[in-house]
Amino acid sequence: MLSWENTFEEIRAAKPEIAILPIGAIEQHSYHLPIGTDFLSVTHLARKVAEELDAFLLPTLPYSNSQEHQDFAGTIWIKPATLAQVIKDIVHALKHHGIRKIVCMNGHGGNWIIKPTVREINLSDPEVMVIWSGPGRSMAEGAGRPEELHSGDGETSRGLYLYPHLVKEKRIDHIPEEGREFLDYVGIGGTCPDGVWGKPSQATAEKGKERFEAAIKANVEYIRETFARLDAIEKSRKK
Repeated sequence: MLSWENTFEEIRAAKPEIAILPIGAIEQHSYHLPIGTDFLSVTHLARKVAEELDAFLLPTLPYSNSQEHQDFAGTIWIKPATLAQVIKDIVHALKHHGIRKIVCMNGHGGNWIIKPTVREINLSDPEVMVIWSGPGRSMAEGAGRPEELHSGDGETSRGLYLYPHLVKEKRIDHIPEEGREFLDYVGIGGTCPDGVWGKPSQATAEKGKERFEAAIKANVEYIRETFARLDAIEKSRKK
């Protein structure tokens, strides 16, 4: 695996085939999790996946689309169009260095702009292969359930396993009556005044370990299989 810890000479000599761009967030996670939760979790996952794939691991982007959490102190957000342009610029730079297979590993559920950005890049530039993935690639990830949207069992279990020293004891369970679409109408502060949508009281480090390991396996398999399929499609088109 390569990362920012390597020199340009080492990266040039290694000629990495795949680059992984983790995308996190700096946003509130109720009383018990740090505002860097998404940043930390996707950084841990991306490193493990990069090790398995012998990929070039880029530094995690800390800021993304978190405006739905603006009612809570410490939350930082950028516009969706800004994140999209940053991704495009990074892909362009990687392509310049001969790396054409890129994984956008998303660690924040609110980053909806990543999918259309990946589509636009791929359909506009046949010389690159950009795919998206992330913690939710594994069905074992608790945060994927409708009642576990934010700071609940899934994220808290992961925190207890990966960075237990940052997890606080004050955990409030809350599942609002409103649906997820209300995040577009009033943000999470309007439906979840404590900043949690789920049941963090049910979290354990054991569940966090199981889900994290499942996410590593699911992401590695998905990335390998997807790039292999894209290689086959590219080859068939050149006949």
